[in-house]
Amino acid sequence: MARVLYVSQYFVSGDEPGGVRHWQHCRALARAGHDVTVVTSYVQHKGRTIPEEYRGKRIVHTEEDGLHVVRTYATPGYGGDRRSRMSNYATFTLWSALAELRLPRPDVVVASSPQLPAAAAAAGVAQARRSRFLLEVRDLMPESAVVMGMFTNPRIIGALTRMEHYCYRRADRIVALTEGIRQGVIRSGVVPAGKVSLITNGVDLDVVPSSPEPAVLPVPDDAFVAMFVGAHGAYSSLETVIAAAGLLQDDPGIRVVLVGAGDRKEALQEQARDINLTNIAFIDPVPKREVPAYLARADLCLLPYRDHPLFAGALPNKVFDYLAAGRPILAAAPEGELTRVIDDAACGWSVPPEDPAAMAAAIRSAAADRAAASAMGSAGREYALAHFDRARLADRFVGLVDDLAAGAR
Repeated sequence: MARVLYVSQYFVSGDEPGGVRHWQHCRALARAGHDVTVVTSYVQHKGRTIPEEYRGKRIVHTEEDGLHVVRTYATPGYGGDRRSRMSNYATFTLWSALAELRLPRPDVVVASSPQLPAAAAAAGVAQARRSRFLLEVRDLMPESAVVMGMFTNPRIIGALTRMEHYCYRRADRIVALTEGIRQGVIRSGVVPAGKVSLITNGVDLDVVPSSPEPAVLPVPDDAFVAMFVGAHGAYSSLETVIAAAGLLQDDPGIRVVLVGAGDRKEALQEQARDINLTNIAFIDPVPKREVPAYLARADLCLLPYRDHPLFAGALPNKVFDYLAAGRPILAAAPEGELTRVIDDAACGWSVPPEDPAAMAAAIRSAAADRAAASAMGSAGREYALAHFDRARLADRFVGLVDDLAAGAR
């Protein structure tokens, strides 16, 4: 048995909104016999608020799902602006590092980007305590932030790049979520290719029931529903979805539903009001365990991305939710990993990114032949079960930790 310290600013269980990758991997490590401690923030990721039970506290120790969880302070109420976001990252980095140094020496430290400051601090703790270090790269930072316009100051970009490279050099092993991310890490020239493993996201068979009762939505019972579930942030081009909904107003049988929250939600709602949309519904974020019920009411699931080559390497967590639910997918994304999965699984359609007319035409086509769309969804679920079973992927992650732990003894 090894002592594993897992550091991630956001740690979401099946009872909360958001991705559950860290939760699943930590539970798999615990089932394999490891003593797992998670260091995370108690600021609710989606609501960006501090729960009442944590107010006035800085470091709180709890037991959750067989894991020892240390929750620390971070600045709440952050928005899309760079200053409040960086304050949130910096305060978590400080308090998480203090918490980590007070814990028993771990054999293996696992840290997850894209929160680079916290990952770099965890790498430093691993170095100081002579622990092995595994870095999980979920997004290429600061590259993606620069593309989205979050950072323009060369000094800040340079500092973040040095922090990124420090994490790469310090890591004994690196896990990338997509092949595009893996190639990006290798292109940095900091680490050899053999040091970087690919472990994608996957479908959660213990979270996703096979036939959930569909959620009740504010749409007609017989409406064809095109749905997006996820963060309403800068990466997803939900403005394209709003514009496509405007082009579909003449078809009373089609409805667009957006489930989630994020920095762009208010602007998206305002965009919908400005063009007097009556065929769209905005739903607040729901816990992960409730997502299958919402997807059960969807007839088509949407994955809209920005028109930038960076997103050719994207394979977002929500695609696995869609596949597991057995729903056809409409991807508006640059040609790359996501579009290849859709082609290989024969589970939907791909259209150019940020093209409302193409998206609207694809939604019309799917609505015109619901039986064919349903068959695509079933094909996607079968493909996901064969290639993206989270349990098997988690076992590979556990294997990497096992190897590092053996070398630490």
